[in-house]
Amino acid sequence: MYPRFENRGIIAPPRPLFSLNGITFLFSALLILTLPASLRVERENTPTSPLGDIREGTLWLRRDGPLRYALLLGLSAAVSGALVLVGTVGLVRGRLGLGELEYGWTMAAFGIGATLTALVMGAWENRIPRTTFVLLGALVSSLAVLPADWASLHLLLFVWVLAGAGQNWVNLPTQALIADRTPEALQGRVYGAHFAWSHLWWVLVYPIAGWLGTHFPDKAFLYGGLVALGLLLGVELLFKSWKRPR
Repeated sequence: MYPRFENRGIIAPPRPLFSLNGITFLFSALLILTLPASLRVERENTPTSPLGDIREGTLWLRRDGPLRYALLLGLSAAVSGALVLVGTVGLVRGRLGLGELEYGWTMAAFGIGATLTALVMGAWENRIPRTTFVLLGALVSSLAVLPADWASLHLLLFVWVLAGAGQNWVNLPTQALIADRTPEALQGRVYGAHFAWSHLWWVLVYPIAGWLGTHFPDKAFLYGGLVALGLLLGVELLFKSWKRPR
């Protein structure tokens, strides 16, 4: 599924490159621990620490049902997103036998979907609950990757627009939920905690995407999409009550 990169004299298997990418996600999640105190909201001269801020933000995420719900659905979206980022090069350059131009089109379609979705959400955010947006986004993103193993280029472009749309329907409403449901004095810590946890999801799912591509090169997107759907259904069945504010 994953061809070797031989462009511009570079010959290297992609798995180490994607592992390195996953490590960078981990480091970016940990960067929040090094934020200078001057960038944080002061709390009546109470001494703070980076770990304390992360812990406090995490406690708020755990305390609030809609935020917990959105954070867990972010894991489902991370699975489908990692499949796109890890496996698209193999689909386009390997199975379809196309070049860099077509690969660029495909990834551009993913980005276009995310951009268009931001406009749609702006028009509908006051009519649809934000947790419903998150659920729809995770569902669309998971369903979009299922046919990718057998897709033609044109179908792949279409479903990648949907996949990008689904990713943004998870991310944007979640950020809006934090703004709506968190006191201003705590928002920095809650955003930081969510940043760390959501990036941890990506650290966990990148190896899964790579493993699927290595062991099931002809069905990696199908199996990965089913994993994403399974996570989504589990969250919806077990924690549906979290969607309702208390």
